[in-house]
Amino acid sequence: MIRHIVMFSSPNEADREAIYRGLSVLTQIEHAALLEVSYNEKIDQIANDIDIIVYGEFATIEDFRAYKAHPLYAESIRQVRHLRDVRVAADYTVSNATRQLIKA
Repeated sequence: MIRHIVMFSSPNEADREAIYRGLSVLTQIEHAALLEVSYNEKIDQIANDIDIIVYGEFATIEDFRAYKAHPLYAESIRQVRHLRDVRVAADYTVSNATRQLIKA
């Protein structure tokens, strides 16, 4: 399984709803096992620069590639790119992630 996490910020607070709506288009792409779009609740006391998060899970790398190649993905980019300031993405394979303490 591939986990895909993307974080966005916008310098203009008035654009955040349009970014959220534009990213919600991604939820209609059938290749994701799970796809969520959420506002950052900004609970962290140190850093709250991110406004909106996209979280996706994909059964295979092929599903992830099909998601990125989907026309609705391009549509979401068209709606959002000009409104956002920062986009940070991270992808990882779940089976490669540790769930335990790694001792020195």
